[in-house]
Amino acid sequence: MSHREIMLTPNNSLAPKLLYSLFSAMVFLPGILMAAQSQSPVNWSADGELLVTVENNRRILRMQDNVRISQDGIDISGNSAIFEYTLDTQELLRVTVLGTPVNYTQTSESGAEPVTGNSDTLIFYDDELTEDTIIEMIGNAFIKSPSSTMNCASIIYITEQDLIREAVGPCQGALTSQNGM
Repeated sequence: MSHREIMLTPNNSLAPKLLYSLFSAMVFLPGILMAAQSQSPVNWSADGELLVTVENNRRILRMQDNVRISQDGIDISGNSAIFEYTLDTQELLRVTVLGTPVNYTQTSESGAEPVTGNSDTLIFYDDELTEDTIIEMIGNAFIKSPSSTMNCASIIYITEQDLIREAVGPCQGALTSQNGM
């Protein structure tokens, strides 16, 4: 399956130009604002439908079919995704990805072994207090990092620290010694 790019070409009438401007502002401006916020944009692609709505003072962007999301060495793929933005500041609050499964990969700049995982649902957001990037894996959650492997009902992972902050069982896993002991 190949990815489709959405391209609206304005013609000489005012209505298509207005639609083009509105669509551009709704889809591309938040990516630019997110870049200013976290120094790196959240890139995405989808093969299916894209729908933008306003719900509870949030702008909601829903996309379907073979969704791929990336930011700062984090790659996420799934069946569908929901992006939630504030209406007033256009700040990206969180991304929820659903799949069978959702796949997650995080590469490091140091060249260390990547962190990989999968789950039924994955929620991606910045912690309001610490500004750390949080990955919540919910339903059949699995994560493998250089220091551990874990299977649980759900896992909350802090990307910058390679730290599993919380896990809900039943769980099973293995810890790897990093100093050879």
